[in-house]
Amino acid sequence: MNTVLSNVNKSNSRFTFFENDQVLTADQLNDLFNYLDVQSRLTRTKAIGIGIICGLQMGLLETGQVVVSSGSALTTDGDLLHFDTDQLFDQYQLFEDENAKYPYFRSGEDQLVTMYELSNSKTSREEANKLGEFDRLTETFLKDYVGVLYLEEYLNDPDLCTGTDCDNKGQEMVRQMKVLMLHKDNMKLLLQSLPAINQNYFALDDIFIKRLQIDKNVDKFSELSAAFNNVLAVKKEIQEKLGKAFQVCKLIVGDEFDGGDPTSEWNNLLEDHFKVNASIYVQYVYDYARDLSFAYNEMRETLFADNMICCPDIQLFPKHVLLGFIKTASIRPPVSRDLINTDIRGSITSTGGSVASLAERSNLANAFSRVRFDISSLIKRFHPVHIDITHRHFFYESPILNNKGETVQQTKFCFRRLDTMIKNFKIPTAEEFRNGVQNIRITPSFIEDKKLGDRSIPFYYRYNKNLPINLYWSYYANVRKKEEEIYYYHASMYSQNPAALAPLLFNLLPYSFYRIEGHVGFKYQEVERVLNQLIDDNNLPINIITVQVEKNRLTIKPLPWYFPHLQVYENSIRNTLFDHMNQVELFHNSLKDQIQDQPPATKTNINLSIDNYSNARNKVFSSKQISDPEFNVANFKTDVGSAIKAATDVKVQTREFAFSHAAAPHDFVINTDITHKLDLYTDLVNQHINQKKDGLMLGNFMKQNPGLEHAGGVNRGGTFVLVYTSNDDKVVADFMLPYASIDKDIVRNPPTVKPIPLPVNPKLELPKVFEKIPLYKFFVEDKLKPFDTRFFTLEEKIKPIDDKITFYDKAFSDRVKLIDDKIGSIDKAVKDKFDLVDKSFFDKTKMIDDKLNVVDKSIEEKFRGIDKNVDEKISKYDSTLKDKLLFSKSTVDVKTGTTGRNDNVVGDRDLTKEIEAFKARQKEMEALPAGTREKIVKEQEFLREADSLITALNQAAAAASATDKESALTAKAIMFDVQSSALALQSNQVHTGSITTINTKIGGITKNLNTRIIR
Repeated sequence: MNTVLSNVNKSNSRFTFFENDQVLTADQLNDLFNYLDVQSRLTRTKAIGIGIICGLQMGLLETGQVVVSSGSALTTDGDLLHFDTDQLFDQYQLFEDENAKYPYFRSGEDQLVTMYELSNSKTSREEANKLGEFDRLTETFLKDYVGVLYLEEYLNDPDLCTGTDCDNKGQEMVRQMKVLMLHKDNMKLLLQSLPAINQNYFALDDIFIKRLQIDKNVDKFSELSAAFNNVLAVKKEIQEKLGKAFQVCKLIVGDEFDGGDPTSEWNNLLEDHFKVNASIYVQYVYDYARDLSFAYNEMRETLFADNMICCPDIQLFPKHVLLGFIKTASIRPPVSRDLINTDIRGSITSTGGSVASLAERSNLANAFSRVRFDISSLIKRFHPVHIDITHRHFFYESPILNNKGETVQQTKFCFRRLDTMIKNFKIPTAEEFRNGVQNIRITPSFIEDKKLGDRSIPFYYRYNKNLPINLYWSYYANVRKKEEEIYYYHASMYSQNPAALAPLLFNLLPYSFYRIEGHVGFKYQEVERVLNQLIDDNNLPINIITVQVEKNRLTIKPLPWYFPHLQVYENSIRNTLFDHMNQVELFHNSLKDQIQDQPPATKTNINLSIDNYSNARNKVFSSKQISDPEFNVANFKTDVGSAIKAATDVKVQTREFAFSHAAAPHDFVINTDITHKLDLYTDLVNQHINQKKDGLMLGNFMKQNPGLEHAGGVNRGGTFVLVYTSNDDKVVADFMLPYASIDKDIVRNPPTVKPIPLPVNPKLELPKVFEKIPLYKFFVEDKLKPFDTRFFTLEEKIKPIDDKITFYDKAFSDRVKLIDDKIGSIDKAVKDKFDLVDKSFFDKTKMIDDKLNVVDKSIEEKFRGIDKNVDEKISKYDSTLKDKLLFSKSTVDVKTGTTGRNDNVVGDRDLTKEIEAFKARQKEMEALPAGTREKIVKEQEFLREADSLITALNQAAAAASATDKESALTAKAIMFDVQSSALALQSNQVHTGSITTINTKIGGITKNLNTRIIR
């Protein structure tokens, strides 16, 4: 087998320039032909592509015949193979490659592989086996065979002399296109002709980074650090896959690295970068590993060039194309009415001979294939054009057509980015920041649903002007010279762009993520302050929560929690005590005025006890709220005890006085239960606070807030979680929640309940609040106390009371029985009255219903009469209208074309122009042949003109006098003509909507005109 493009030499790469009167030789003509042939083939294979362009599917019909759909293909030798119409085959024979001896059909021992050639009994000169018996005769199944479209090409040298002529006619180039079938088990050689597409892509595997898995029982930073380190075991995989990627792509990217293979240097640097172990900056190494995986995976995607082949090998499939497996097929119905009765076999052509195409009887220039293939059982992997890509050549385009030339540059860029990322990785530590926490920054970015180059540059890549990270971060920005616009923590080192220097001052709506950097290693209190200030100053849609690694309540500082239900309880018991103490203070003011006539010693003792009480009261009043973190329970109890003691002392000093109006207020203070309630309340507060503190431990926080992830920042609307250790309060990690987690119990400025102050004038205006008890009363009471029980026993004292209770119980029972009897008699009377009213109401209702039935019948009869009268009038005037229409048409003046009066006037408006425009549109429409697009367009214009005329008629009729019946009849007659013309178009569904609209309008207008006519 000789291929044209594999034998490009002087004879077919140049030709002779012809001149006048020169003698042409065979070599010169052949050189010109060969040159043009080679150029044509090179144009096809190098500039266009190779493989099946379209169609050429093989299918098995229910009749047992095999069909090949119309289509075309290009071989690697530049041959154009095509069928203009669908081809039908009903017989087969064993294929014997005696002339071309095509190497793809022969095994290593030069033995021809068993193949079958298809033919059509109507066009073939040779008889062969019927395809319907193929399975039985070959003991195989047709659907296990793969179709091959083969161009048999060879030189035939006929004899020099024949019976009548001995002229040398030269060698004959024989080219015959054959459809062959080959069993799937014998496809080894032919499968080698399938180009290996995307070899570099499939030679590599993606890098997958595991999620960070933190045990919810975490209690130490070492456990948290171990979770990060477990993921960083991916380092070895990264090193291996980067090394393999460079070797696979060495021909593409080798010139990008002056020192040759950079993977050795990369491995050494990665070893240093991953040496963090228990460092608090281990999370940034985890982020860095993820960045490398994203960068590597994006680089691998650039190697996927789909079906692009640059300069395909000529020996791939020089004279054949694989058509894939034989699928189940059927024939679609004919595409035009002329093909309804077309015989299937007559509609499908065979190879060679006269061709009867699908387009011949339907007069279509290009008939589409009527063969339908069932490919559902063969789908293995989706491809935009073809399904069976394992045993079928699809079209492999030239790079210029495939538009994938840029992928090579993207691959080079991705390798440069990996190199820059590895060489520039350096984590800034807290000790290196000159301005401390003021270096904390928030940078707008995107979450991982965007490519790496679309996100902002993390701060753990240092800026190196000799190898700038921003230059090799985004391919889009690189080719457009926009690398200075990329958001970056260190953007001030290379950019003067205002948005890059202060991104929070510009539009934030496009960004879904905020990088937060520069906070690890600082005390969480300072970090919270700076971040909250940034959030407030820039109105950012994010929230911050701080949690502790260790499960230790004692090291968690209370936050300003506010529990309203507990505050109400606290304020109630506190203000009750304060109110009683205020009352005591008021009475003391009155007492001081009434002891002025007492002996000096008595007066001094009383005043001293009053002053002691006032001091104790003030101390109780100045105590903090019980829920305040600085509240001291023991001190408060001591202060309350001092107040109770002082109130008791006042009572002791004034025991010879009696309060004349009510119980002494001192007793309320002395007998207060606030200390008991305080213990209960304190326990409730401590339970709430402990519950809150438990929620601020990392493990517990994860249980209560699912979805915690480390991302180096927080997405829009999410919660940024700072993690610190209790031994030094330093931030050691950060996480994020994709939603807002807000502690609603934190209230910075809770409402406070202040004690009610004493009145401005605390003195009571009562003349004698206290009165002195005579001494003889004390003496008599003391003497009689021992003899109280001698006069009456306890039972004797209680008996009169029991007798009175029994008497009143009996009297109460008698009174209740009397009331029940009266209620019963009243209920019976009421029931009798209601029964009487119900019967009377029923009788009256029935009487009303009877009257309404009579009235209804009378009204119905009247309406029937009215309807009949109206119908007769409408019929009468419709008949009159019809007569007038006939009269107006029959009385037209032959000479002038008019009726003697103007029937185009409705009211005061002459509609002649509108009617003439309508009739002009009607003539244009009727002049065109039916079914044409122009006809449909004119019909639509006619309907719009009709709608416009109806609107004008309605306006004119509405403006006419209500008694102008002539105008109403004229309008109705015109609308009758319009409606008749419009309804003639209703057979075309395109106009259904417009005709319906016109009928609706005419119906409404006609109803109003009938009303006028009847009047």
